[in-house]
Amino acid sequence: MKLRIYFLTVGVAFMAALWAQAPATRQPTTRPAAPPRAPARPGAPGGNPTQPTSPPGTTGQPAPVQPNNGSTNNNQNAQIAGFDGVAWGTTYKDMKERFRVMASSANANDNVEIISDNPDREILIRRREIYYRYVFYKKPADKPVASMPKPSAGKTIEKPAQEEDATAGTAKFFFVESIFPLLKEDELYKTLTQKYGQRTGSSVGEAMRGAYTWDTPEGFLVQWVEPYQKHGYTRSLYYLSRKIRDEIKNDLQAWQFVREIKALDALFK
Repeated sequence: MKLRIYFLTVGVAFMAALWAQAPATRQPTTRPAAPPRAPARPGAPGGNPTQPTSPPGTTGQPAPVQPNNGSTNNNQNAQIAGFDGVAWGTTYKDMKERFRVMASSANANDNVEIISDNPDREILIRRREIYYRYVFYKKPADKPVASMPKPSAGKTIEKPAQEEDATAGTAKFFFVESIFPLLKEDELYKTLTQKYGQRTGSSVGEAMRGAYTWDTPEGFLVQWVEPYQKHGYTRSLYYLSRKIRDEIKNDLQAWQFVREIKALDALFK
């Protein structure tokens, strides 16, 4: 339960930071609370940094660092259209079935364990001792303002009877967080640049705390950096869909001001 609360807290803090950013502005970000020490690599008690043979790949697989050979990447061709071969917008139902098959298959390349499952909201899995939290979004159901319960003096509001949700399982995949034992930030950064090009933003200062960010037409990537013994390390990566992020922002704004919008609409009828 504590691990689940931590993942939820970190995810909310990260998404709130990206929500607040204007499209043309890179605001400095602050590092959320440190992850728990439980997902430590064997041989690294307490989650202290170890020297891995290679940084984890962007899909959870080992990916050796290759030389740059003097080439440059201006990020024009980089795309973050999903994660681990799964496109943004894939439904919760399809993702759950995918992980169920991977977890039950004796021939799977990796041992996938489903840690928790919150329908139409998130799925937390463990794969090669790395935690992945897949988050989904479904637009809130439209409800007429007039039908919303209003408090009466001396009376409590009774909750309406729960209706069967015809849209169950249709929430869309838009965000994923991976948490792993501490890795040297520069080694992991080299691996990420091979796939996504040079970063487009950074809030990492002399104290080696902050984030490297990639901003592409399809989505965002954030590599958190934190100091340890005067060196920078990373243990969290975040991927986010641009399109669904904007959709959520619009939906939340409309939901927040639903009464005001209804009143304004009445003036123009």
